[in-house]
Parts: sequence; structure tokens; C-alpha cells
Amino acid sequence: MVRLGFIGAGKAGCSLSRYLKSPRISISGFYSKTFEHAKQAADDTQSVAFSDFRQVVSASDMIFVTTPDSIISRVWQQIEQAAREEGQSLEGKIFCHCSGSLSSKVFEGAETFGAFPAALHPMQAISGRDTDLKGTFFTADGHERAVKALLILLEEKGNPVAVISPESKKKYHMAAAAASNLMVGLVQFAVDALTECGFTPDLALQMLEPLMKGNLENICQKGTIQALTGPVERGDLPTLQVHLSELSGEKREIYRLLSKQVLKIAQKKHAEQDYSALKTILEEQDQ
Repeated sequence: MVRLGFIGAGKAGCSLSRYLKSPRISISGFYSKTFEHAKQAADDTQSVAFSDFRQVVSASDMIFVTTPDSIISRVWQQIEQAAREEGQSLEGKIFCHCSGSLSSKVFEGAETFGAFPAALHPMQAISGRDTDLKGTFFTADGHERAVKALLILLEEKGNPVAVISPESKKKYHMAAAAASNLMVGLVQFAVDALTECGFTPDLALQMLEPLMKGNLENICQKGTIQALTGPVERGDLPTLQVHLSELSGEKREIYRLLSKQVLKIAQKKHAEQDYSALKTILEEQDQ
């Protein structure tokens, strides 16, 4: 039986603990700055609410630090201090956080105490304390022993997992943000344009929904090259010029730069097609 403990009882810790709990994996409990939060998370998983972080460390084989990213390093410093000054044993324990932008190197010095550092990130927006992680793609980095243990936990649940180098975490997180957070900004860009056409924001979203869902499904099933459609892909210069003429300032620049990215995809899809006229228009601001 593997015992999992959590320092931090927010959305990530609660969702991960609910998901991983199984006949072979027990949840030892939670420690949180706010005891009531730890108590609620513990009640949900039939585990223990600890009043001291040392208790959850002692009671667990694997400790997940599921606090905000800015606090993870501080939490580790406290754990390290307790091990160094108070003699708390960290031998054989795995310490893991779930940040997308930070690597396992946050747990610097863990191996000197016989512990194993790791980072495990779900490629999914965790919007609540009971987010379903079924099918979610995870990435892991850290000590070989820790990563192996994480892979076993998740592969038993049927989740795909990839190992990533610590040095790649920042770019990896940027990619995740581009596909998730920046997509929200792009949708708002389209909603704003439709409201300028006289539609309400709610109706604009309703109009865009089948278009967005269909396009995203095509991208996931066929890849970006085969899913690409539209005026840039067709080499439709007059339509592109009309679109640009309807925009100014920052919004025009957003449309132009995104169209440049789309043009690169179009050139891969239709290597035989001459896109030079479109390229000239789209690069006019880069000089």
C-alpha cells in the first residue's frame, strides 16, 4: 500500500487525491495553512487532517506539495529545515509538486536526505476541487526512482504520461498556456468583433460554438495541417485584405501575426502553391 500525503488542500490537491485513491493507494491526509480546508479535504477522502506539516511527511511515502507555485520553494525549505535541525527522517520518501512551470529542482538537496524529488503536471485546467482527471495527459520529471513510481501510479489509472527534462519545463508551460489561456483571448477577439456587428456576447458565443468545436475536433483528429481551412489556406488575398481593413491597432496586429503562423501551415499543406502575395501583405509591418 502506497501512502500519499498532501501539503495544500486546494483544487489540485483535492482533485488529485480523489483521483488516485484506490485499493492499492491510500491517502494519509492533508496539511493546509487553513485547518478547515485540510479537514474538508480529509473528510472527502476518509483521511486525516494534520495540524503540522511534519505529521503529513511522517505519515506518507509520497508527499505532494499542492500549494500555489510561489510557495512550493518555501514549503520545501521548512521541510528541509525540520530534517536538518530536528532530525525528521525523509529517507526513501518522494516529494512531488504539480506545477507546470517549475521543475523537480525546486526540491534542491532532497537526495542528501535520502529523498527523491519529482514534478508531475496534468495537462488540464483544474477548475474545481473535484476535477475529473480521467484520460488526462501528465508529464513528469525528477529522480529516476520518483518518476518510475509516478508512472506506475498513473499508468494503472490508464493515464498517458511522458517524461520531460527539467530544462524544458518553462517552454512546456508556455505551450500549455498558449493552447489554453490564450485560446480564451482569441475567442474573446472573435466575440468582440461579432458584438460590433450587433449581436449580444451570449449570442456571439452560441454562433461560434459549433465552428470552434468542429475545428478543434478536426485538429485533434487530423493534425493542424489537414485541419486548416480558410482564406489564408486558399491564398485568398482579397478576403485577407478586407479582414485587415476592418481592424486597426493591436487587433490588426494580432490578426496579422496569427495569419503569418497560419501561412506557414498552409505552405506545408500546399507546397506547390504560390503564397508570395499573401506573405508580402502579412510581413509589411515587420520591416
